[in-house]
This record gives sequence, structure tokens and C-alpha cells, in this order.
Amino acid sequence: MSKNLVIVESPAKARTISRYLGDEYEVVASVGHVRDLPSKKMSVDIENDFKPEYEVMPGKKTIIQTLKKLAKNANTVYLATDPDREGEAISWHILEAIATSTEAKRVIFHEITEDGVKQAFKEPTNLNMELVNAQQARRVLDRVVGYELSPLLWKKFTSGFRLGLSAGRVQSVALKLIVEREQEIASFIPKEYWNISIDLTQDQVSNNQSFSAKIAGSKRYSNEEAMQIESILSSSQFAVSKIATRQSKSRPPAPFTTSTLQQESSRSLRFQVARTMRVAQQLYEGLSIGSEGETGLITYMRTDSTNMSSIAVGEITKFIEDTYGAQYIGSGTRSRRRKVAVAAQEAHEAIRPTSILRSPDQLRAYLSSEQMSLYTLIWKRALASRMADAEYEVTTITISSTSHNEKSYDFNCSGSELKFDGYTTLYASIEDDSSLDLDDESDDDDIDDSGDYTTKLPSLSEGEKLNLIKVNNDQKFTRPSPRYTQATFVKTLEESGIGRPSTYASIMSTLEGRNYCSLENGKYKAEPLGEAIVSQLDPYFPNIMDVGFTAHMETNLDEIANGKKEWISVLKEFYYPYREMFAEAESSMPKITVQRPTGESCPECESPLAEKVGRNGKFIACTAFPECRYSKPFVIKTGAQCPRCSGDILQRQGGKRRNVFYGCSNYPNCDFSTRQKPLPGNCPDCKSILVAAGRNNAKCLECNFSGPIPDPEATKSAK
Repeated sequence: MSKNLVIVESPAKARTISRYLGDEYEVVASVGHVRDLPSKKMSVDIENDFKPEYEVMPGKKTIIQTLKKLAKNANTVYLATDPDREGEAISWHILEAIATSTEAKRVIFHEITEDGVKQAFKEPTNLNMELVNAQQARRVLDRVVGYELSPLLWKKFTSGFRLGLSAGRVQSVALKLIVEREQEIASFIPKEYWNISIDLTQDQVSNNQSFSAKIAGSKRYSNEEAMQIESILSSSQFAVSKIATRQSKSRPPAPFTTSTLQQESSRSLRFQVARTMRVAQQLYEGLSIGSEGETGLITYMRTDSTNMSSIAVGEITKFIEDTYGAQYIGSGTRSRRRKVAVAAQEAHEAIRPTSILRSPDQLRAYLSSEQMSLYTLIWKRALASRMADAEYEVTTITISSTSHNEKSYDFNCSGSELKFDGYTTLYASIEDDSSLDLDDESDDDDIDDSGDYTTKLPSLSEGEKLNLIKVNNDQKFTRPSPRYTQATFVKTLEESGIGRPSTYASIMSTLEGRNYCSLENGKYKAEPLGEAIVSQLDPYFPNIMDVGFTAHMETNLDEIANGKKEWISVLKEFYYPYREMFAEAESSMPKITVQRPTGESCPECESPLAEKVGRNGKFIACTAFPECRYSKPFVIKTGAQCPRCSGDILQRQGGKRRNVFYGCSNYPNCDFSTRQKPLPGNCPDCKSILVAAGRNNAKCLECNFSGPIPDPEATKSAK
């Protein structure tokens, strides 16, 4: 008896779906894409309206033959790939490759649950060629640019081909963001300024604690101004001049989109973007959950939408009422307007659990630790998004100084009291902590204003006299914008309209893997090779290297998907001006060698040594190459000593992603290593190795010591 053939991308997805469809369906996986542009040639016929020349991918011929046989004997072929442009393109490529005469239908579902799958099969549709063409346009654009720009770099860089240099329509402008931030940091000149605050106590209260207040107005005073103000304040009287109280509400965050999930996972779980997407894919495609069997646990994880279905909202609302009480139910929608350069694709739901009734505790026995962590984050965020606002009472106190024939000054201090916890009883968005410097991404990026003046305030009344304990005259320096973390880089890419959240992982992987930038202490640092590539491309390709142009191209691709533009015309509009720029670059771009003098001399020929870049990263070599072939490994000393053998601890890179770690210089005789940055000096308690724990703190790897970074010389002398 003939069956219906259902084709999906992955075996895990096939196993989950087959449980819901019954014996009349056979579910088979294509194991991802089956056709693509061949890698050995451009495979785009530019003169024939950019016609792509696809071929079956290596290793997929057997799969195609199997699908052909199954389709020939099937009643109907159902294409059940992911519900986005790439999924639509995979379905189209499968259909083109198997060339079946059997009727083919498209089924679309956003959650792999029994209800979601069965409903989709009740409402099959046809392939959406507008989505397919949008994906084809992106693929052709990226192939044309990459296939021409990469060989150009091979010619214009010494050993460019051996280095595996590449450039791309999206990756190059993304690299430019990192390089520009590095240049901004390098050229930044700190400016001194002074902050003034006062420590006070109440006049008529015994055993009272002091509290602080900041001077109102400008945060920046010169040393001379600050000293003059301090002199006046030291002989002034202080009193409470105004007390203002207001009510404040904190709204819960919207449920996750792809971008916000990547950012929050990076901040709170320390997951890299690629890891977040890999684990989310597992949760979406289905995992074995006890008696339930293979079950999809979250909705589709590639989405720009913050909307949730009415069914999901109803289930969540009832869960809140049953678990927390009716007062915790929020009012109205919790979708949020986000700052993005390209309009969102709202066809999907937000990322949410397929059932809020599957609490993390119920799934703990069935999920790995990383699956559990990400599912818990998604579950709490979706639930919190429908909960009530947190309510606070905020008190702001103004304190005025008075002095004989001298200027008076106002000081402010504030505090808040939680009146109703609302959504915060469940979920508090992880703030960007100091170890990542994400707090520097504020409106006052260049102000180092780390003092916390929002501690609990004493009970004060207007007109009350206060005693001055101390005038704090603190020297500060302006700071440049910090390097990007993965979380802030994702946010910047989205706000700038560079690529799509689903492509961010591959962008970062490419930039890191080719030694264009590196992750140091969780932040992107531009490498000399990356800086050189940007300096070469930027003057000759102002369109490709322009953030606004790249965002406009993403908008064009969206309009192709929405049927508002024709994909061939978009390609023509881009390609012919680009080709003129390419011809100019090919003839005028200088050839360069990427190397940085070390200040050392070659021990074999006394020529200068330089830091160079190879396919496997940095190394030190003689500048007289090829006449002199002296070279040695590139090492970065941390100043710390190995706790096992007292060797130097070096910064190293390893693994496919060239991740930074720290290991002993006596390897392989000593295999000590850590991913936490070692600090010079020793633990003051046990004399073992210290590692960084935030911007100004340290912790010991051996004992429970944790606190401010000790003076290295003091800890060494005490050893």
C-alpha cells in the first residue's frame, strides 16, 4: 500500500514528526541542503540574468536517489522543512532534484507538537517562490561578491591564498565595525575630571549610619574647581531642602526573538551565539521526554516577532493565575518595539515553550545541562512577559549647603522601595556585569561613574539638619567605548541592519576562524590582519563597506520575499556599479604584507624580527625570509606562574574556533591550563594562582578567596 512521503531536514525532526502522523506517512530527512552552487567556480551566469548553476552537493546523491524512489511510489509528497526563506529554498531544491511527477504540497508549522503538526497537514499549501527567490538572491549576491573579492585579497596580500583570506558582502562590513571600535580605543585620549559627593549623617539620631549624595549638575570638574568646591563645602552647613516621592513601574521584557535570545544567553549563560543556536535547534526539533517520547519543546527559533498565539497566551495566563494569583496577571500586549534598521519579519511567533505546563523542573531528568539552562531561560522569559509590572516607590532627596558669603550647592540622593514584585518574582533580566564591561554601553560611554548612590536611605524630613562626615573629591578619567562582546555585537548588527540574526553565528565564526579578530576576556579585539583587510577594501568598495548600504540591501531582500521587488532587478542594481569598483581596485589596490616589528633581532642573521600571521595564527619570523627561515611561536605572557611547576602561564589559542585559553609554558611536560585569565601574583590565603573575576576583582582557583585584586608584589614577597 502506498504511503505519503514527508521530507524534513534533520533525522531528529523526522523522528519527532513520525510519532504524530501514523502509519500512512513515511518521514525521511534530507540531512540539510541537497543542492548548492559548486565551490570550484562562480556558477552564476551573469550575462543570462544571473542564472545560478546548481548541482547536487557531495554526499547527497544517495539521498536524492532514495527520495526519488520513495516519491515515485508515494500518494503525495509533503515538504515539511523549516518555516523561513532557507527552509522554503531547501524544499524547492529537493523538488527540483527529485523531479517527481507525484503531487507535492508544502506544510508549515512553527512548533513540532502533535497539535501543531496535525493542523499543518490539514492546511497544506504550495511553495512560496517569492521566499525562494529572496533566498536565491542572497545566495547569488554572496557568491558573486565572495568569489571575486576573495581572490582579489589573495593577490593584494603577501601569501594571501596560503592565509585563506576571504571577504564577503556581510562579513566585511561586520569586521569594519570591530576594526573601527579598535581604532577608536587606540586613538582615544583620556581626559581627567573630578566627581564630588558628600557623606552625611543625621544630626539628632544616635547610632545612625552615614549615607552619600552626589552634587547636582555637571559631573565634570577640573582639579582646580573641585578643590575650590571642597574648600567651601568643608565649612558649610547642610539641610534637607526637598523630598520628592513618585511611583515607578518596571515592565516585563517581551518574549525572545532570535537576536534577544542570543544576547541574553550570552550575558546570563555565557553561551556563544553558535552554541545558543545549536541548543535551541535541539529543543525545537524534539527530545525524548519520558512517556511523551520525542517532543518539540520550543517554537521555531529563527524569528523577529515578539507576538504569541492566543492559545499560548491563554495557557500562560491561566498558569500565572494558578501559580502566583490573579494579581500577577499582566494587562495588554507585551510585544516591544526594538531599535532595528530593517523591518521585522512578523510571520512567526516569538520563541516560547510549546507548553508552559512543561516546567523546567519536570524536564530536568531528560535534558542535558546546556539544554536545561537554555530551556529555563526561554520558559521564564515567556511566562514573565505576560505577568504584571513590578511597582516601586522612588524617593529623591535634595540636600542644600549654606555658607557665609560663599556659593551654595545642591546634592541629590535617591532610593527605591519595591511595593509589588510582579514579574520580578520569577524573572530578572541579567544585567551586563562588569566582567564584560557591558554597562559601558550607556548614553555616557566616556564617563567612569561607578559610584553607587542608590543605597537605602534613612528616614528624613524637609528642613532637617545634617552633619557632614566627609567631602569625596574623586579623580576620574573619560573612557572610550568598550570592545564588543558577543551580546553587544549581536545588538549592534541587528540595529545596523547587517545580516540577519540567523546568520550572526556564521559571521562571528568566520571572523574568528580567519584570525581577523579574537575573543579576549569575552570581548572582540581586532587583529592586524583584520585591520589590514578593512584598510584595503574600504577605499575601493564604499558600498560594500557601508553599514547603510548593507541595511538597504537587506530591505531589498525583504521586499523580494514580500513580492514587492523582482530578484533579478535587485541583483542588476547592485552588480554593475560594484563591478566598476572591482575593476578599479584590481588595477589600483596596492599589495601589502601584514607584519608588525617586535623590536628584536634574528639570532641567525641579525635582521629584524616581526610578528606575522599564518593560517594557524600569529608567529614570529625573520623579515629576511626567504633567505632566512628563522621563526618561533608567538607567545603572550600573562605575568602569572604555573601553580604546578612555576613555569610562565601563556595565553594560547586552540580548537576549531581558536578560542583563547591559558596554559603552562612547559607543556607537554606540564599540562596545566585554564580558560579564566590568570593574574600576576599569588593568592594571599593559599599562595596559589589568581584569576580575573570582573574588572577589579580576583578569585583563587584552589581556595575560597575572592575580592579586590591584590598588589602582585606584595603577594609575591609574602610567598
